[in-house]
Amino acid sequence: MKEENKLFSGISKKISAYICPVMLGTAICYSVMNVLDENTPVLYSAIFLLGAWLLFGLFDKLKNMKRLGGLLYIVLFMVSSFVSTGLARMGMPRLGGFRELMRWFFGESDNPDQPYFLNALFIAGGFFLISVLYYFTQVRYRSLGVMLCIMFPFVIYTKRVVIMPELMTTIIVVLYLAVIVHNRHIDPSRQEKKTFLKTDRSYIIAIAVFVSVTGTITMMIPKQSYVSFLEKNSDLFSYTNTIGGNGTGNSDNVSQESSSRYGERGDTGKILFRFSPDGNEEEYYLRKQPFDRFNGDIWEKDMNNINRYYYSEMYPEYEITDLVEDFHDIYEKDGLKLPEIQRERGFVEGEDFSASYLPCPLSTTVKDVSTSYYRKYLDDRVERVESVSENLHNAFSFYAESRELYEYAREAGLSSGEYEEILEENYGSENVQQIYSDYLMAHQLYSNTDNISQRITELAEEITGKYHSDVEKATALAVYFEENGYAYDEEYVPEDTSIEYFIFEGKRGICTNYATAMTLMARSVGLTARYVEGYAAFERDENGLYVVRDSYAHAFVEVYIPAVGWMTFDPTVSGYMYVREEQYNYFDDIIRFLSRFIAVIVVAVFVIFVWLRDRIAEIFFRISQIFRTPEKRTLKLYSNVIKLVNFSTGRDYSSYTVNMLREYLSSSRGAVPEKLFELFEKTAFGGYEPSSAEYREAYAEYKKCYRFLRKVPKKLKIES
Repeated sequence: MKEENKLFSGISKKISAYICPVMLGTAICYSVMNVLDENTPVLYSAIFLLGAWLLFGLFDKLKNMKRLGGLLYIVLFMVSSFVSTGLARMGMPRLGGFRELMRWFFGESDNPDQPYFLNALFIAGGFFLISVLYYFTQVRYRSLGVMLCIMFPFVIYTKRVVIMPELMTTIIVVLYLAVIVHNRHIDPSRQEKKTFLKTDRSYIIAIAVFVSVTGTITMMIPKQSYVSFLEKNSDLFSYTNTIGGNGTGNSDNVSQESSSRYGERGDTGKILFRFSPDGNEEEYYLRKQPFDRFNGDIWEKDMNNINRYYYSEMYPEYEITDLVEDFHDIYEKDGLKLPEIQRERGFVEGEDFSASYLPCPLSTTVKDVSTSYYRKYLDDRVERVESVSENLHNAFSFYAESRELYEYAREAGLSSGEYEEILEENYGSENVQQIYSDYLMAHQLYSNTDNISQRITELAEEITGKYHSDVEKATALAVYFEENGYAYDEEYVPEDTSIEYFIFEGKRGICTNYATAMTLMARSVGLTARYVEGYAAFERDENGLYVVRDSYAHAFVEVYIPAVGWMTFDPTVSGYMYVREEQYNYFDDIIRFLSRFIAVIVVAVFVIFVWLRDRIAEIFFRISQIFRTPEKRTLKLYSNVIKLVNFSTGRDYSSYTVNMLREYLSSSRGAVPEKLFELFEKTAFGGYEPSSAEYREAYAEYKKCYRFLRKVPKKLKIES
């Protein structure tokens, strides 16, 4: 019976010691796997949980084997490293190497061998994480070591520029606090030595310096050249939700959410970049990114839909010329002539603009340009690659959306239904299969009708009812707003911010409202349409280059038109194309510069405060003495001597009598404020009322002894 109780007691102790760190490790594993592969985090977390329990038990046995245990641990470490390295190499294409692994890690690669990378990271990272948690909770309790473990998922989320879910963050922090409280309580060294963690000034300053130096190095390290397609504007760091209230948020990155449809102005009129095309159009629409679904307020991007880009033979780029020419071969209509689609060169350059995306027109092609500069995704978003860490300086080719192309679409006169029928009838042709695939992909991604009211649908049907072809319906929707009393107003914020109120009652707003309204109306009548954010280029400088300012951020619509493919439509009413002079604020530059070192500044202030906090407290104490009577000054001054002695040793001397304190200071400090002690005894125990002159003498002697009271002299023996 005693043996059973002993065994049960031993198991209970192990469970008590393991539970908090193992659960924390499992939460960290889940968070990391969730961002790397959202389909398998539960499975990997379950495996990690089991593995952590087993390894904790194994490490306990190795710990008692001393040198042999250390050798066996090294063997385990080498085995995990060998297995993970082998898996990683199996997932690397011959020409990709380590570069391909990094591209996968940053979320840029749709590598079919992703499971190899994921398993390699799980084995190596999991073994390392379990080892660190075991050492800092079972061998030597160190809360700082455990804290470094919880930084792993935050670093990975940051590198992928994804915001960690609030619930996940809360769970990790709570489990970390549980480890601090529980494992510190059961730490064997504390139980045996009956000691306590001494968080003195040196300890605090050491931690502060460590954090500040680590933070500084992290901020100073150049950003990885592989920038994830998930990189986006974060509301935590963006000075405003919109640029100019009429376009996209953070102008440097792409986003999972569109700009707010209402909000205060945030633009300065600052020039972001210049655009130089071959053509001479009145206005160019430079795309940043399209969005997929409307949540009732703003647009959202389904990031799972855009992780494929055009490259090699797997996803060859299908240009507008390919589509138009291939369809024209099978579509016979009298008088319909193949349009000449003009190919132009474009160039964008920004002196201080380093964006993760390439602002460029629809139908920009990467077929004849090295992908070391940028890549084009299947949603037609173009991302900068090698040069993303540098200022904008890119040349590209694109096909202009000419009037001739629009006229060709009108003359073709096809609806979506007719287009599908023609493609299905001729599906045997390889070219037609590619057209059909392109159309179906667009239709599947951009025809969602959630959050579209019946009232909006009825209005859209009324506007487009007399038209047959998709291009005619799209054009009718685009011009509807200009002809029906709508106004462009950046300052207007209605009491009801719903899109339905904008369409039927408010009729005032910015481009985000107009583009949202048209996209929803187009989808409601069967058109394949998408909401797009980017820039409107219309201002020219003295050299004829298009100047793009932050205030020219713009939202517009793209509709998939039969026989042509994606085409741009702008429903925003007149008023947004005006030049706003630059309002440059040097103070913003200073703040922006200081923000990079804010952590260092805060830590420095904290260190200074910790280092001088007793002196700061002394200054306030001396000032407060001015407003007291000589009797209260004497009592407070003696009380302050006790505080100084307590602070300098970390012990409590408040129970000492005057004689005991006198003897202690004489032996350990070599300085005793005798006049103060004598005056205190007479005042506290004899009912004596000291004069101001007597207090001044005692105070003068106190000031001479002050430096010995607040700090033990090195030459004298410190009382143990």
